[in-house]
Amino acid sequence: MSVLQEIVAGLGVPNFKVLVPEIIILITAFLVFAIELLTRARFAITVVTAVGLFLAAIPTLTMEQGDITFYGLYIVDSFSLTFKFFLILSTFFVVIVLRPYLEAKNTYYGEYYYLILFSLLGMMMMVSAPNLITFYMGIELASISIYILAGMFKKDYLSKEGAFKYLILGGTGTAVISYGIALVYGRTGSFDFATIANTINSDNLDVGAVAGIVILIIGLALKASSVPFHFWTPDSYQGAPTPITAFMAVAAKISVFAVILRVMVEAFPFAYEVWNTGWALLAAASMIFGNFVALRQENVKRMLAYSSIAHSGYILAAMAAPTGAAFTALIFYSLVYIFMGLGGFIFLSAMERQHGWNNNINDFRGLAKRSPVLALFMLIFMFSMLGIPPTVGFFGKLGVFIALINSDIWWLAVVLVVMSIVSAGYYLRVVIYMYMHEPKSKAKVELSVGEAFTLAFMAVFILILGIYPTVFWDISQILSSLLIAGVGR
Repeated sequence: MSVLQEIVAGLGVPNFKVLVPEIIILITAFLVFAIELLTRARFAITVVTAVGLFLAAIPTLTMEQGDITFYGLYIVDSFSLTFKFFLILSTFFVVIVLRPYLEAKNTYYGEYYYLILFSLLGMMMMVSAPNLITFYMGIELASISIYILAGMFKKDYLSKEGAFKYLILGGTGTAVISYGIALVYGRTGSFDFATIANTINSDNLDVGAVAGIVILIIGLALKASSVPFHFWTPDSYQGAPTPITAFMAVAAKISVFAVILRVMVEAFPFAYEVWNTGWALLAAASMIFGNFVALRQENVKRMLAYSSIAHSGYILAAMAAPTGAAFTALIFYSLVYIFMGLGGFIFLSAMERQHGWNNNINDFRGLAKRSPVLALFMLIFMFSMLGIPPTVGFFGKLGVFIALINSDIWWLAVVLVVMSIVSAGYYLRVVIYMYMHEPKSKAKVELSVGEAFTLAFMAVFILILGIYPTVFWDISQILSSLLIAGVGR
């Protein structure tokens, strides 16, 4: 060891080498801020943001795993690196479709780009958290940036209303999480997941421990827009600029699912009888409410918002069965939801730029005759969300269903199947309007390069994963095993 290395080791300097993706995102955000401030060059802002995201994604695939830095507050393992890669990928697709949308709406602000990057940075912190403090800082950084993003349509009442509701209810969720963390700390004397796992087990579950876990679940359920803590979701999703809605519905949601899994498995593995019942009830309520209310929606953007609540239920249902297979199913469904969710919302974003399109179900009349390729993309997204083979959405639901059956949680498995059937009512309605009605207009649909690439990529990937889901399933299985192996490390 060199003298310099000895000095660095003696000082206890954090290992910044494992933070390369986060550092690249942070530098990119400041670069974009400077470009916006000094030149306002829109093309340069988009390019710098996209290049920064591309460069940040590379080390998530190549760096070594297993490091813990910042004095035990930050972990870089396969679980966090995989989720970081997909979070960056999701953000990249949002960024490349954002500028045409904002310019068409006459609401372009350079602030969108660096706020998205700061939010992404918070999400990356969340999935790397082995400690309640890191998790809290990450969720705050991500949430505050999204509150602002949701309300950037300054002259639009729905945007301001949605952002206000999100701010109030999101702030409430953060406060609830704070109370939960305080109770857990009071009971265990530690914020560290491993120490908490070694302190709380099924034999010493007193009022303090149970209250801490339950309050944490409520706060996390609010962030995941689970029923009955979902009230901010439909208005916020409908009022926000649609590419930002895609970012909220996919990247923000996936990071919350990842952190829920890590917190429950690593911090409270021996108190699973408390949290598996809680998540089962929240999942069932989300599936039932989300699907039945989505049936009544005439606005497809709002319908997809309620649909995302139902998908939260499908994914969180896996938490009812605390087994390796269930955790694998949760990770698999979370990852494949990225492609379905982004595809659906970016389709709406692209169509909103067309004259007279306002996402009403009637706007979809005869789309297959005006633009057969676009209609085919939307059909694939709808079929995948519904869970029809050979799309990957089928395997997402199948994995959760099998995990529930293997754990003898039949009632929740039946709810999942029945609600999937109910969801056909609104997903197939969109398909029927596209293929079985005459078009309202014969105007040509025009897409930007980014929109065309994103929609084609999502649709093709959904089909490839549906035919060959093994790779994603194996990745999910490895990540699940890693989480379980890390319990009480």
